[in-house]
Parts: sequence; structure tokens; C-alpha cells
Amino acid sequence: FLPNFWSRVLTLSWDSQTHQYITEQAILNVTMETLRDIKKHQENHVENQTRLGRGFWRAVGEVVKSNAAMDFLSSTRADPVYHFDSERVDSAIVMLRQFWAKTLLSVRAKQYQSARHSLGQLFHSLQDFYSHSNWVEMGKQLIYLHLLQPEEPAIPVKCSHGGILDSSRYMGAKGGINKDSTSPIFSPHHFLHVEAATLATEATLSVLRDLRDTVGHKTFLLFSVKQVPALVFVMDTTGSMFEEITAARLRVHSIIQSRARSTEHPGTFLLVPFHDPFGPVFETDNPDQFMTFMENLMALGGGDEPEMCFSAVQLALTHSPPLSEIFVFTDASPKDAHLFDAVKALALEKQSKVTFLLTEDPNSSKESRGRRKRRRRMSRELLSPDRFSLYSSLSSLSGGLTIFTTNSDIHKVSAIVEDNTAA
Repeated sequence: FLPNFWSRVLTLSWDSQTHQYITEQAILNVTMETLRDIKKHQENHVENQTRLGRGFWRAVGEVVKSNAAMDFLSSTRADPVYHFDSERVDSAIVMLRQFWAKTLLSVRAKQYQSARHSLGQLFHSLQDFYSHSNWVEMGKQLIYLHLLQPEEPAIPVKCSHGGILDSSRYMGAKGGINKDSTSPIFSPHHFLHVEAATLATEATLSVLRDLRDTVGHKTFLLFSVKQVPALVFVMDTTGSMFEEITAARLRVHSIIQSRARSTEHPGTFLLVPFHDPFGPVFETDNPDQFMTFMENLMALGGGDEPEMCFSAVQLALTHSPPLSEIFVFTDASPKDAHLFDAVKALALEKQSKVTFLLTEDPNSSKESRGRRKRRRRMSRELLSPDRFSLYSSLSSLSGGLTIFTTNSDIHKVSAIVEDNTAA
């Protein structure tokens, strides 16, 4: 099939069904089925908690993009194994099953973006089977279950692409049989396009339902609708951070109470502590459990200025869903500045905001800095006044803020955390 809407325009085959159309419609239909099923068994207004919107179409877009990329990437576009071409049926089936296994592993590991990527690849090959093989020509009106279910009987099939875009159209099975479009120029068997698209759609729906039934309805919605953005705290736990940790505890408690009164899905909470070592990640959707994490957070040790801040932010971004709010409490410059580009790319990819609350004035005098004896050393005099500039750059690029405050004002300033999440 043609990859997307624009390829349909370029080939002037307006009534052709594309990989994009088949995939979008299948995910939409199965997601709505799933929401209706959940609603039947629950009385907690699921429709208000999992509305389809920007998060849903973002998730669908990731699958569609991965699907279409199979026709454009140099590593896949000419390889017949990815497209059921050149009589490579057996190898293509092996590849399909690998995509399925990878999708399941990613979903179970809560790596939903990776799952969408591998599922998009699976869909491309699966849909191509019905266009590039002779399954339709054989008069088959049901999908070929053996492709993803080894226990189902195997049926001999042949495949050949053809059309003016196929450089091998004069070799082997000359002419080809692809049903990618309704255009006779690009698709030798254009007259069977609708039948092929119908079966490709049914096969796509079947995979989505199998995925849902395998991982469960709730997990499937996290995959297909969206993961609700998380509230993430990245906390410097060195000895000088007592006031900041106390402020963060109070603010989290207030936010949890606010969310408990809301009809929206509460989402998840993540905590990433750091000093010289960083992590582990504490993650839960249970507010009481998260408050226990915060209560157990202790400000200990320290003494040197730079800390592993970007390592902790990178860990937070990796484990949090897209569009999350990440708040970093620290008074130290980064020891791992070399990670800035990687962290920036990850923040932009996930469209997550990173806000820094810094209880250290970069322009403060040597004498005033010396008052924080639990952390400061004489070597502090040698630190650059722009040592926090990378924090400012990351927050600006991600849509967050960098706020400089003092220990005495941290309780007031941390209210911005609650204001931002409420907005």
C-alpha cells in the first residue's frame, strides 16, 4: 500500500487506502471498543479519565510514522523481507513474529514508545502481505492466521510487487501483482485494491485485539491512548538541601490533595534522588505510597559543588511519559555537563517541561556562599559564575523555568510547581 496521504496525492489515486489510513482507523476502532468494554464493568466515569485527544493522536502518529518509514529508510525500503516481495514469504513471516515479540516485551516493560515503533513496523509488513502476495488472487476472504500464529495451518502463497517503482519487475514473476493503489500505472492488480485493503484492515484489527487481550485493557490504553503525564521530582539529596526537600514534601502533599478532588486521571508520580550517585527511580500511581517515598528522602553527605544532576534528569525523562512536568531542586552545578545535548534531545522528543528551582545565586559573593558550610569548600572560589547556564538553556528550550531563590524563600517559590501543574 502507499505509505500516507501525500503519496496518494502524488500518484493521483485519490480513492486508494494507505498504510496511514488503515492503521489510524484500526487503532481508533479498537481503542473505542476497549473504552466501551471498560465502561461496562466500571462506574467511575472512565470516559472522563481517558478522553481521546492530543495524547491519542500523538500515540497513533508514532505508529503511523514507524509504519511509513519502512518505505523510506535506506535500511528497509529495498529489502523484500520487510514487504513480502520477491518470494521471501518465509523470511517475512519470521520478521513479523519478531516484531510481535518485541512489541509485547516493550509494552510489558512500560516502554510504550518503543512498542509503538515495533508495532508500526509489524503493521507495514502485515498490510503489505495482502497487497503483494497472491492471497486475494487465490480467492481468500479471511485473513491468514498463520502469519502470527504458528499453530494455525500454513498455506502456500507467492508474492511479487511489480509496478513502475519496482526495479525487479522484469525478473522472476514478471509484471508483479501489487494492489497498493487503484492506479493501473503503479499497481498491476489495481482492480483488487479494495479486497486487499479490507483484509489488511481486518488483520490490523486482529493484531490490536490480540495485543489488548494479551496485556490487558488498562495497559493497552496506556499504549494506545496515552500515558497520562507524570509529576516528576528530581531531588538533590546532599546535606545542604534540607530546606528544599522539606518544601518539596509540602508542595507534593498539596498537589496530591488537589488531584484527588479532580475528575481527571491522577497520573503517576516519579521521584529521582541524586548526589554523586543518582537514582533509583521511585514510581507509583498511589499518592500515599509516593508521600512515603518523599518522607523517607534524607539530605545527607555532600561537600563538593558539582553533582550528577543531568544524569538524574536523563533518568527521569527516560522513565516518564511524554508531556510530563519535571521539577529539579538543587543548589549545585552539573558534574555531568557532557550529557546536556542528550538530555535536551530527550526533553524535546517527549515534549516534557523541565523547571529548575535553584537555592543558590550565581552572582552571590564568596562570603555569602561560605555561610552554607555543610556543602561549600574553599575550591568554590574557583567556580564559574555561569555554572548554571546549562540549566537555564534546558529549561528555556523545554518550556520550563529556571528560578533562583534562597533557603528562606523556597517554600514560597516552590508554589510555582503547584501553579504549573494546576494549569
